[in-house]
Amino acid sequence: MSEEKVQETVQENLDIKVESKPENADSGLLPEVMAKKATIKEQAAEIAELKAEKETRRQKKLSDDGKKDELIAELNSKVEKLEGEYTRLSKYEDDEKSTLIASIASDDKEAEELSKEGLSTLRLLKNKIAAKTPEAPTARGSVGKQPPPSDWTTLSPKEGKERWGDILAAAQRKMKN
Repeated sequence: MSEEKVQETVQENLDIKVESKPENADSGLLPEVMAKKATIKEQAAEIAELKAEKETRRQKKLSDDGKKDELIAELNSKVEKLEGEYTRLSKYEDDEKSTLIASIASDDKEAEELSKEGLSTLRLLKNKIAAKTPEAPTARGSVGKQPPPSDWTTLSPKEGKERWGDILAAAQRKMKN
C-alpha cells in the first residue's frame, strides 16, 4: 500500500514539473547551463585547493612523526616524475619553435632573432602571415576574357593592344598543332 502512495506521489511530482515548464524551454537553458558550468569550475578549484592542503598536512605530520626518510623518498619520486615530464614538454616546445621559425624566417639572421621569442608569439606571427598571404597563386590573365576572334584584324587598335598577348598565344598554339 505504501509503495502505491509513493509511486502516486512521484508521478504527481513529475506531472507538476512537466506542466510547469513553459513551451519555449530552450530560451532559458543556455544561461542555466553556463551558470552550472561556472559552479562546477569553482567547485573543482576548491577541491584541488583542499587536496593540496590535505597533502601539505600529511607531509607535515610525516615530518613531525620522524618519518622524514619516507617523505624524502616520496618527494624525490615526484621530482623525478616531474623532471621527465618537463624534459618531454620542453623537447616538444623546442621542436615546435624550430618548425615555426623555419616556416616564418627567410634567412639565418631572422631565424636567430625569432629564436628568442616564445612559442605563443611565434604562433601568432605565423597566423598573421598566413592570413595575409593568399593560399593559391594568382592566375595569369583574367578568367573572363574571351578567346581572340577568328579575324583579329577587325579589332579596334585599343582592343588589339589589350588582347595582343592572347592573340599571340592562340597563334602559337595553332602553329604547334
